[in-house]
Amino acid sequence: MAWPSTSLRIAGVVAGAVAVLLAASIAGAQGQPATGQPATGQPAAGQPAPLTRSFFELPVTVDRASIKLEAMEIRPRGAGPFPLAVIAHGKDGGEDQRRAQTAIGMTSRALAFAKRGFVAVVAMRRGYGTSQGQYAENDGTCETTRYLEASRAGARDLVATVAAAAARPGVDRTRILVVGDSVGGINALALAAMPPPGVLGVVNFAGGRGGDPAEPGKVCQPDRLIEAVRSFGAAGKLPTLWIYAENDQLFSAALARQMYQSYVGPGGKATLAMLPPIGRDGHRVFMEGGAAWREPLDAFLRQHGLPTLQPTAAATPALPAGLGANGRAGFQAYLQSPLPYKAFASSGDGLTGWAASPRARDEARRAALANCQKAGRACDVVSEVVEIEDR
Repeated sequence: MAWPSTSLRIAGVVAGAVAVLLAASIAGAQGQPATGQPATGQPAAGQPAPLTRSFFELPVTVDRASIKLEAMEIRPRGAGPFPLAVIAHGKDGGEDQRRAQTAIGMTSRALAFAKRGFVAVVAMRRGYGTSQGQYAENDGTCETTRYLEASRAGARDLVATVAAAAARPGVDRTRILVVGDSVGGINALALAAMPPPGVLGVVNFAGGRGGDPAEPGKVCQPDRLIEAVRSFGAAGKLPTLWIYAENDQLFSAALARQMYQSYVGPGGKATLAMLPPIGRDGHRVFMEGGAAWREPLDAFLRQHGLPTLQPTAAATPALPAGLGANGRAGFQAYLQSPLPYKAFASSGDGLTGWAASPRARDEARRAALANCQKAGRACDVVSEVVEIEDR
């Protein structure tokens, strides 16, 4: 198979997407009218959100060059020290798409680990977002792939990120986890063969290279990909957890199992969690499959003395009154969104809408109201969740 350009169009989860999730439902008026007083999934009024988020440039040294990477951190409140989770993003197509990717697009993934008690850091690698440095992960052409070299280059960025993030205030340098999504996942496996101090394990979500979203299931020279993974397993020094879904449209379940066997065959330490189908495309398992991967992830974390998801003091938002069947289904979807700012609006007589945003509370509120008011009736925000405070 030949590509129309000189380099592979490698697909990963869209790390740069900063979309507001929207949904609306119309149901017959049932029960009492919805109250106009918001029910929140955050601490009581006057109490701060449980997590904080900051954006900054992370100084690193990689391949003997001192550069700055676009970065985002989400952490629990308090002095710590907290364990560190460094989260590696995927890849979107060519240079323009890579430069359009942003750290904020990884908010839901970082949030999942911050909720577990980690300082979660995302740093855009060289050639992505606004990060400095020349892109180092060129996979070559479909006829001449460079999976091994590209993954090792990405791993060097991760090693540098771990060293810099571990030096941040309130971080426990002896308890570090590296997590990778799509291309970031295979980079994390390469890091496991040359781990920096303090890293206890690696989590690989749907890792691989060479997939093309235009041709689901097709990977350039999959045997070369399998061989690259085999080399990482032969040199692997850390325990790894692999999380894939049966309906991954880039790296099929069969290919994922082949890669896993090639990794453990020469001695790599790995556990494979192959999940049932997740949404329309299981390649988005990290972003969309939290309920499905919670159990295998927390079991892995517990095994290595790292924090797991615990019940919080914040009450689950109560179901607003006056919702029909569609409204109740929409409310459940609203609760399950992995984004930190969520709002649910209702007209009080059956029309509802919800929205979730990685960016801001007001954005989620405006979008929820706009969704609810599509039929021209007045709506109020009757429930909202705010999980982070930006600094």
